[in-house]
Amino acid sequence: MEERVVLEQFDEMAKSLISNFSDIEALIYSDVSNQAGDFFRKLSAQFPIVVVDSQIRLPFDNSYKSPNSLGSDRIVLVAAACKIYPNTNVLIIDLGSCITYDFLDAHNCYQGGAISPGFEMRYKSMHHYTGKLPLLKLKKSDNPTGKNTNQAIHAGIYFGILDEINSRIEYYDHKYDSLTVILTGGDANKLPKTLKNRIFANSNFLAEGMFHLLKLNINS
Repeated sequence: MEERVVLEQFDEMAKSLISNFSDIEALIYSDVSNQAGDFFRKLSAQFPIVVVDSQIRLPFDNSYKSPNSLGSDRIVLVAAACKIYPNTNVLIIDLGSCITYDFLDAHNCYQGGAISPGFEMRYKSMHHYTGKLPLLKLKKSDNPTGKNTNQAIHAGIYFGILDEINSRIEYYDHKYDSLTVILTGGDANKLPKTLKNRIFANSNFLAEGMFHLLKLNINS
């Protein structure tokens, strides 16, 4: 079960989940903001704790040139890919604060990927770094040709992200004979159905990767 909470409510929600599920035997966490460590350290006497980072046992070969800098969220996504789609070329697209692209080849080797700004970050940066552009909330755009400033901002961000994703898929499609594309992340539902019909949308992909890593590391 995947539960989304704001950071301020994390401790309370986590304590509630732990108390409500008496059969919990171990815990795993991925913390890209480095703000949850203290909470889990307090539980280390009660449960085995696995912290997701580049030092744990991974189910894939990592060819990233700076493995220690690979984000724990990306490690989890790649772990899910190699578990659910073994011996497959997999492109994982995660839409959150940033958009991450991670590629696992059919030989179970993580080749790397790319990071670009997500929806909210693009809206905020356009407002922050210009003198007159307003700060808008995301709105799906039906036309790449905006008829006023607000429409132009929406069109630029929405179709910019859509074109970026399509271009990235096309790149790997041309380079590899077969390709499986996974779309996940909190903003994945903002994309049009015409795109999502071409790929596998999986809102629990992160959770599946966490569980795979937990089982792999709990007795190692």
